[in-house]
Amino acid sequence: MKTHFLIIAAFMLASCKNNSKESAKDPVRESGSGLTHVKVEKVSTDVNVPQIRALGIIMSESEAKPSFKTGGIIRQCYFREGSTVKKGQLLATLVMTEINAQVTQAEEAFAKAERDYRRVQNLYADSVATLEQLQNVKTAYEVSGKTLEIARFNQSQSEVRAPIHGRVVKQMLYEGEIAGPGMPVCYIMGTGSKDWKVVVGLNDRDWAKVSKGDKAEVQFDAYPGRHYKAVVTEKAAYSAGNAGTLDVTLKLLEQPADLAAGLAADVSFNMPARQAARVVPVEALVKTNGKSSWVYTVDNGVARAIPVRLGELRGNKVEIIQGLEGVDEVITIGSVYIEDGERVEVSRN
Repeated sequence: MKTHFLIIAAFMLASCKNNSKESAKDPVRESGSGLTHVKVEKVSTDVNVPQIRALGIIMSESEAKPSFKTGGIIRQCYFREGSTVKKGQLLATLVMTEINAQVTQAEEAFAKAERDYRRVQNLYADSVATLEQLQNVKTAYEVSGKTLEIARFNQSQSEVRAPIHGRVVKQMLYEGEIAGPGMPVCYIMGTGSKDWKVVVGLNDRDWAKVSKGDKAEVQFDAYPGRHYKAVVTEKAAYSAGNAGTLDVTLKLLEQPADLAAGLAADVSFNMPARQAARVVPVEALVKTNGKSSWVYTVDNGVARAIPVRLGELRGNKVEIIQGLEGVDEVITIGSVYIEDGERVEVSRN
């Protein structure tokens, strides 16, 4: 909007300079009374229904990067890129030699600690062992039990299963490679009918107008002529990347039978009507900078300059936020030729 106002201001300034050279021939000043001839227009009221359209992209709402709990050599992968997987499906296993040996070691240590604990219990009952000795072997027994529990848990987690239904978008590890703890084996994107969302990047003005729960219509280039309903579910609290936009996320209430991540979407937000605002023609503005300007009104045949604050550009008119209280008319044609306090002749034809 700022660019529009700067262009308008430059155009008006250029027109003023060109016409000042031929003021004797200027039809605005050709008045029998010798006064500057101006035209006025009523200040009108406009109920704005903002239209916001933007380009969005289809993304999956659910994704997963499954990994091994423990490290080791990958024995086998049961998937490939592009494979469709179901929740709970086995994806990969490790070579279990080292892990099984750790479990066996923990089992033997636990069995020994249990024997020691029973023996010292008997000795303590016969007053041969001290209470301190009994407490020490009991602690060792309990610690070895927890060590065995950890080893068995790691043994059970030495395989990777799919946490969601979806498609394997990228395979990151292969058979024979060493997988570290928490290192993703693959990237899975949810592809169910409830997994899709539309992400739209909006400028700050449009982002402020949109609220959670607002309705929207979505069109896809892949399905021309069809409209699908959606609702705003999330507004980003920060700007991602260097694009200078803020993301708004929509949930599709209706959707095509087949979708894929990356599809382009044309989104039209169904905004509620805003409060009525006072508007004036763009040509009434003088010395504008995009946020503020001056307009002229006529008071008993005298031009009066009024500072105003500007709102949105609405076609060939502009919203006036502040400054026109009690003013019903503004000068349009001739506003660039007059000064504050100058006597003018008004034409309403």
